[in-house]
Amino acid sequence: MTAFKLDLNAETCGTSRQSQVDASYSELFNLFGEPLDSDGYKVSGEWSFTDSDGNVVTVYDWKSTNLYDEYYPSVEEFRASSRAIFNIGAHSREVASNFLSWLNTQLKG
Repeated sequence: MTAFKLDLNAETCGTSRQSQVDASYSELFNLFGEPLDSDGYKVSGEWSFTDSDGNVVTVYDWKSTNLYDEYYPSVEEFRASSRAIFNIGAHSREVASNFLSWLNTQLKG
């Protein structure tokens, strides 16, 4: 299984949604710490990762809070919820699939 490491300085430009994961913010926070602030509109925060080949993957909350739509939960409410859908961005579905397998192992660990 391909391993990934948190890399908050990874060049994420050009990644796009390839998959998604059902997890709580607190699960991701406990594993990876505070996410980077993002655009403050469609995304409230994201984590970025790289594998040993330099492939970049992002995990982010796309259009999930009131930053995007006033009727959605606040960032604080979203982060306090017990389940949420986070997007997985990458340059390819194969890399995203490898990451998702790795991430699910981390979440079960």
